[in-house]
Amino acid sequence: MDRNLDRMLSLLVEEIERIESTRSRFGAVLKEIKKKIDLKRFPRLAESTMDSKFTIDILPTSLSGLRIAGVDGGLVRRRFRSMDLLLTRGIAVVFRFQSSEGPVVDFYPDAFPEPVVRPIMLTLSGSELDQLSSLERIAAELQVTLAVLDEYPTDLILLDGSLFYHPKDRPPSGSLVSEKFEQVLALYRQLYTTAVKKRTTLVGIVKDSRSSRIVNMLGEILPHVIREPSVFELMHGIDYRWLLKISRDCDLLDTFLEEGERTFAFRYSLEFAQNQLSLPSDLSEWASSIWVTYLKTARDDLPLRVEVLVKNSEDKVPEIIDKALAAILPLSWQHPEYGVPSPILEADARAKISLNETQLIINRLMALSGLTYATLEKRRSRNPFGS
Repeated sequence: MDRNLDRMLSLLVEEIERIESTRSRFGAVLKEIKKKIDLKRFPRLAESTMDSKFTIDILPTSLSGLRIAGVDGGLVRRRFRSMDLLLTRGIAVVFRFQSSEGPVVDFYPDAFPEPVVRPIMLTLSGSELDQLSSLERIAAELQVTLAVLDEYPTDLILLDGSLFYHPKDRPPSGSLVSEKFEQVLALYRQLYTTAVKKRTTLVGIVKDSRSSRIVNMLGEILPHVIREPSVFELMHGIDYRWLLKISRDCDLLDTFLEEGERTFAFRYSLEFAQNQLSLPSDLSEWASSIWVTYLKTARDDLPLRVEVLVKNSEDKVPEIIDKALAAILPLSWQHPEYGVPSPILEADARAKISLNETQLIINRLMALSGLTYATLEKRRSRNPFGS
């Protein structure tokens, strides 16, 4: 058994080394040629971006006088014999930068809000329960964001995650989760409209994106770029087509993006077109107003996927994006290996619902109801002989 395991691990190590070596060589070539790539040469790509350059340098700005909020949500799900219990919490942290001594920080609804407890008595499949749980967390975040827009004059609001729902959160037609989904869509519509009305820039920070949209775009343009003899010579011996097939955006961009550099921005609606998903006409319009780029915020961390809502200012899209990213950069310099903006870090820490907090709620439920663990817990959760 040990020999078989060692053989498998040795093969895995060889594959990892091949991937990393190819990525490193590919990244070295892209560092040489990225500033020379003119996106206007590719009409299909030019339709989806307002940028002519493949990468753009971002200069950090002073935060003095700015109000920047970070929003996040927490979720815990506990399964019992006759119901599922969802615990959600949404919180916003508002940084007011007034001097060099550091920001004044406000919290909404407060510094340590209680979780919202919701029992689920519906007979749902596992996938529907996953969707409902995710939608409850999204709803908590969106409701807090809307409250912040009403309560505080804010320049920039950073949401932990995307500015649009994920396709996996969309229930099938006729699902019991459809009503909650429609409620979340209504919250998105209200959020977009309010942010535009308040002239607040809405930004989604996706820390662990699995998108491969830019990788696919590279697959379209590189065959044309390497026709130039000097580029062909640089790429000689690099199996870039194989590399693109197994790579995601963040992994590949990390090989050639420099700190303080972003990629060209493209419309979020492109990803829905790629997945062949139909949207209500009003939401389709909003999806076209969300622009996606990747920003390298820390030397030794992967780039962040950043989504920015830009409505009614098509001619100023690059300017508005760069202005938002210029404020995000100095917020993300706490550690060279973790480039997440500080408002998101603070909101994330306060939104998490700990195991102890969850257990206190469960214990309180039992005390008030008179139920016991034997009544509530599933059989496998109360096995006296160990797992």
